[in-house]
Amino acid sequence: MKTLDRYLVGSFLINYLLSLGVLISLYVVLDLFVNLDRFTEKGHEVTRVLANMADYYFFNLPLYFSQLSGVISAFAACATIARLQRQNEITAILSSGTSLYRVATPVIAAALMTNVLLVINYETILPGIAPKLARTRNDVEGERVYSVWFVRDGESRLISAEQFSPKLQAIRNFIVLELSTEPASHGQLEAVVRADRARWDPDIAQWRLIPHGVRIPAVSGQEGGLFGQDIMERERLEVYPSALTPEELRLRQNAQWLGFLSTRQLNLLAQRGDVSPDRIAQGKNTRFTPPIGNMILLVIGLSYFLQRYTDSVLTQGAKALGACSITFMVTMAGQQMMGMLDVNPALPAWLPIFIFGPIAVLLMDWIET
Repeated sequence: MKTLDRYLVGSFLINYLLSLGVLISLYVVLDLFVNLDRFTEKGHEVTRVLANMADYYFFNLPLYFSQLSGVISAFAACATIARLQRQNEITAILSSGTSLYRVATPVIAAALMTNVLLVINYETILPGIAPKLARTRNDVEGERVYSVWFVRDGESRLISAEQFSPKLQAIRNFIVLELSTEPASHGQLEAVVRADRARWDPDIAQWRLIPHGVRIPAVSGQEGGLFGQDIMERERLEVYPSALTPEELRLRQNAQWLGFLSTRQLNLLAQRGDVSPDRIAQGKNTRFTPPIGNMILLVIGLSYFLQRYTDSVLTQGAKALGACSITFMVTMAGQQMMGMLDVNPALPAWLPIFIFGPIAVLLMDWIET
């Protein structure tokens, strides 16, 4: 690395750390301002409310970073070049025969390296704290009791529960619908497993049925109903093996739970048949597109500062802010539309890149250097 490279990369990293702290802190403050009543609605004492706030936001910081990583990089890059403009260092650099593209290269390379943090966050940190991310602001301690309806447990089982307590790792009125996997009767009801209560046993990694459970086969066409009435047809069960742990069952109560999983976990869900292939494809595309979108956002913002004859830094910043805001909002809208439209699952994630990628290339090509 040459002296200019070290100078620009060092300046970018300082601005990146400042942007990271400022933007995430601002995110937390605004979220707390809007949702303060959610933390206090149970009437706990002040110390307990403060502890719940600290617990909730501490584990959500990686999630906020994944949402703001592109903005942080773009802000740090623009601040780095804006500082050169403000102190007339760009003039000295151009006078030495160095082009503006050469100035931008180490900044863009450093920003590209910060995307490694985003990949690590997606593949390691978020999956490790996924059950914490599924908590709501008014139930940080996990005391809420949920109703569970037809959650897939593999390809051929649907689990329901009248009451599910993540804190106690217990279920009341445990019901499992077992579906046929035979080609001729695929998807038809084969048996029902019922138990008054079920508790997760970590030693055997299974649900222990209390006092015991029964499996009742479905006998289509039998007089008296769908299920076999003969007591001999009922199989007594003490435990029920399931891939759904209490943590995973709680995680699935969150509408965005697939976004908290790693690529390896998404592949495992696809093998188990827990989730439709379209939703798995959507989850995988949200892993590949954010780093690309972050770099497009950065290049668009940076192009407004890489100018030989410049306006004031504030004017350049206003233009860059407007362009980056439109890019960011369209990208977020594309992510929100996933699953809402009957289109190719990859389209909402990649469409902003197809739109703004060429625009970023044109803006950089128009730079006079």
